[in-house]
Amino acid sequence: MPSAIHTGTPTRAILLPKKRFAQFLLVGEWVILLAAFTYFGIRTLPRSWQKLNTDFPNYYLTARLLHEGYDTNRIYEWIWVQRQKDHRQIDQPIVGFSLTPFSPLVVRPLAKWPALTAKHVWLGLNAVFLCGTALLLHSLTGLGWRRLALLILLCFPMHRNLLYGQYYILLLFLLTAALWLYIRDKRLSAGALLGIGFGLKIFPVLFLLYFARKRDLRAAGGLVLGSFATIVASISAFGVPLNRLYVTQVLPWALRGDAMDPYSLVSSSLSSLLHKLLIFEPEWNPHPITHAPALFAVLHPLLQLLIISPAILYSTPGDMRPRQLRLEWAAFLVGLLAISTLPASYHFTLLILPVAVMGAALIEDRNWRSLAMLLLLYLGVCYPGWRNNIGDGWYALLSVPRLYFLLALCGFSYVVLGAHNPGCDTAGKDRRMWVVALACALLFAVGTTLRHQQGLFDNYQWRLPTSAEVLIATGPTAANGSVLFTALSAAAGYRSGQLSEGHLLFRDSTSDQLAQTWGAGEQWVEESDRQSQIVHVDSDHVLPALHEAESPVASPDGKWLGFLRPEHGRGHIWLKALDGSNGEIGPITPVELNVLEMSFGTGDSLIFSALAPDGVAHLFTVEHSGNVRKLAIDQARYPSVSPDGRWLAYSRLAGGVWNLWLADMRTGKSQRLTQAECNDITPAWETDSKTLIYASDCGRGLWFTALCRRRVIP
Repeated sequence: MPSAIHTGTPTRAILLPKKRFAQFLLVGEWVILLAAFTYFGIRTLPRSWQKLNTDFPNYYLTARLLHEGYDTNRIYEWIWVQRQKDHRQIDQPIVGFSLTPFSPLVVRPLAKWPALTAKHVWLGLNAVFLCGTALLLHSLTGLGWRRLALLILLCFPMHRNLLYGQYYILLLFLLTAALWLYIRDKRLSAGALLGIGFGLKIFPVLFLLYFARKRDLRAAGGLVLGSFATIVASISAFGVPLNRLYVTQVLPWALRGDAMDPYSLVSSSLSSLLHKLLIFEPEWNPHPITHAPALFAVLHPLLQLLIISPAILYSTPGDMRPRQLRLEWAAFLVGLLAISTLPASYHFTLLILPVAVMGAALIEDRNWRSLAMLLLLYLGVCYPGWRNNIGDGWYALLSVPRLYFLLALCGFSYVVLGAHNPGCDTAGKDRRMWVVALACALLFAVGTTLRHQQGLFDNYQWRLPTSAEVLIATGPTAANGSVLFTALSAAAGYRSGQLSEGHLLFRDSTSDQLAQTWGAGEQWVEESDRQSQIVHVDSDHVLPALHEAESPVASPDGKWLGFLRPEHGRGHIWLKALDGSNGEIGPITPVELNVLEMSFGTGDSLIFSALAPDGVAHLFTVEHSGNVRKLAIDQARYPSVSPDGRWLAYSRLAGGVWNLWLADMRTGKSQRLTQAECNDITPAWETDSKTLIYASDCGRGLWFTALCRRRVIP
């Protein structure tokens, strides 16, 4: 008996602390859950419910234009879409659209309501998607409801997703449902759901690599079919021209990380860090450690490949065990997030799926240390308070802690996958084939980036310095030695700017100022609110404002003012005599032409660009009487006739970018002025008829243009 008592005491000594620890853990989980739910209820939901914030208006506005039957061919143009926002009084300072044409279709049924009401409905739908995701994760992982609720509520990106009205909760639901179906051998349906995800955000299409590695033709076929369905829906809603524009002009920049400011470390991406370290830009990144774009061209795709390759090679062909599939999907999804070029904080809502899968596996194995490490990395990626502006040069390396946590989480997911599949065949003929294929992909990526960089930074020598706060500088006009232009800044919105002898001034206004012109010493500015109006400024006498008028252009002699008056998003040219009479002439262009820009030519003619019924931009000439003639210049916009009437500058589309061209109005001969894979637009002549001022996004983000001045005539 004493012996029995002696042997039993240590057992109770071991069990009691474990029991106490379990009780302490239970209490701790409930306390944290209560705190997280309280934060969600008193902060996240009210802030999400009361305001539109930043992203939802972008989707909603595009859907609203579609609902109202507007021409939507210009939704990727920042100023045009801002004008539509102003006219509908959407309570959001700045809007812009750079996503897939399919994405607004999700909220199109909500476009019949006011914007804030539509967001309320969208928040309700997001709650349904979250509940559906929790149900699916419970079925996939066996995690209890308390821990699933903790995992979701401690994901700050999920809170940010609700605040901004983003799509990542819906995308999380689609990815989770796809995995749930895949494990249940409904692989065609699983692939189709990923195809719908591709319509929202491009990266789900990369699951084709995973399915190829698994040799799963059914799932790959489902993904192709789902993607094709979203493409058909997009073309049916917006037409071929807009979808072609997205594929040829927008998507390539997004894949390179240049769709927005590529030097902003707020995204904490590999792409933005390498941009910050290795590429010089006069205003946005004046102090990199060195200007080595060729090194960027090699390092960026190389590091991306090194990050994603284990997720592919550690996936075992033919192994369809549920546990294996869950861990493979988790690792692959984390790898895709790690190589994303411009991830925002709400992107990491998607981490709920892989962390739940890996956490369940570690709990099943009672690997508590690894579980603690997983939670630490998860919270590190999701933490909203990381500083992203510590400094330039080498200090930039200290500004992306979220990237380091994400890369560590990526490596951790590969370790977990490898540990749970020690017999994974990563050698042999199959592995060699994949290594060769990935190496070819690397060479292709390096080659295309190097080609893209040819001449990309040459325009720096012609730059007009403005300010790092100016995100977009466009629509320049020469005026008495100064340059007038439209400027966008995050703080002030759209303003009419003036650059004179190195000094930068902005005109105050309570409305957006989206265009301006100058002629015979007078200035006119478009102010956009519930409607656009053109006001006369800097004059001893004030002329009545032109209502429902936009994009003013003054004749060099100051006798005429041309402007656009749109109907359902389609522009038509009107004229007003500036001799004091109040009469207006117009429209002088036919209804089948959607006029984009114009310039006064010689005599009583104008040269204008317009979208024809085929969706292609052409150049035309029109007389005041309305006689229109098409010029032999296709795929062209932004015409500008020199003051002496001899030269026509314009931009022409080739290879997905707009470059400057120059035509001799006497001989009809044309020559190309710029060659780089970037956009040079809105040319304007100085009074000497030899020098151009234009906007260029070379070395910057797509359509985030800066001003350049260049002498083009000897």
